Amino acid sequence: MVVYHVCTIKKLNKYKQSGGFILPPVRAWENIDQAERFSISTGRKIIIRLKFPSHALKLPGHHNQARVLYEKYKLDSV
Repeated sequence: MVVYHVCTIKKLNKYKQSGGFILPPVRAWENIDQAERFSISTGRKIIIRLKFPSHALKLPGHHNQARVLYEKYKLDSV
């Protein structure tokens, strides 16, 4: 499933320094509209498109639009 992860440039640089991994829990939005809303409300300006496995759990709350993955996620390219 395609999801959208919202972060800062500082976090993105950390992901690159860690060998290209996002450490768990990896949270992401199911649709771009919710990711953009979250980006604006938090000031996090980077939105990354990810492909989560189908077993990613729903994150409670968050308008029932968020997913969470409790394993490292490898970024192939940024």
